[in-house]
Amino acid sequence: MFSFLQNLLPRLLQFSQTLDQIELFVDKPWALIDEDGQQQTYIFRRGGELLMSLDGQVQIGKWDYIAPAQSLLIDRGLDKILLTHFFFTDALLVLARDGKPESKFVLANRQLMPDLDIIGYLRTLEVKKNIISNNPKNSISAHQIKKLSMNTNEGVKLLFYSLSNILAIGDASYIDDSPTPDGRYVIEGGEWGIYTNGGIVSEIFWPKNYKLKTGEDIIVECRTSRDEPDLGYKVLSASGSALADGKYNSFGMGKFRILHERIDGFPLF
Repeated sequence: MFSFLQNLLPRLLQFSQTLDQIELFVDKPWALIDEDGQQQTYIFRRGGELLMSLDGQVQIGKWDYIAPAQSLLIDRGLDKILLTHFFFTDALLVLARDGKPESKFVLANRQLMPDLDIIGYLRTLEVKKNIISNNPKNSISAHQIKKLSMNTNEGVKLLFYSLSNILAIGDASYIDDSPTPDGRYVIEGGEWGIYTNGGIVSEIFWPKNYKLKTGEDIIVECRTSRDEPDLGYKVLSASGSALADGKYNSFGMGKFRILHERIDGFPLF
């Protein structure tokens, strides 16, 4: 998870607050999650007292906000550590040990993230970022984002984050904890598929099978399930490779011309 955070958080800085927004973190239950997945509850009390609970055993420490350094000085009794701001929202607080930026302290707000699914929360922010970049006037909240799961024909599990219960272009796509690699994916059953680019669904297609009069099988990627082949539709060989530019004749579709992998016309020739 920590390597995932290191890669993703810099892309989400537009959502990060500064630590002087103290009201966002005082008197709230924060789950400190270490690299082994163990959890400890931290509560930053308004007067500078720090409650630390592990399996119900409570220790009392102190905390102080150091404004010039955008840092928190934490006295845990056994040690004192200076933690600098790395990423902060009302639901997630990520701090780095001063002088050791690779050492992260990750705290999740138990009230706003009861399942402590930090990766899922950040994916939601990434979806919001993509929607905002495509339509700056569109305002969305986290509860509007839906999580979808589908398998490919090869058995790879794809996770999608969408604004509806139906997959759409612009939705975020993941395999495990990483954005889905760029490529073509046919969904289990073979009735439809997607292309991804930068972890985002860039195209949705419905493959239709035809045969060239020279004997080769081809696939036309239509825009809807009821479409017939049309200008701009991509055409592939049965193996998935692109057709070379040129003119072709087929059963069922007739004559067509390919330019840059797509149908460029339906000549009479």
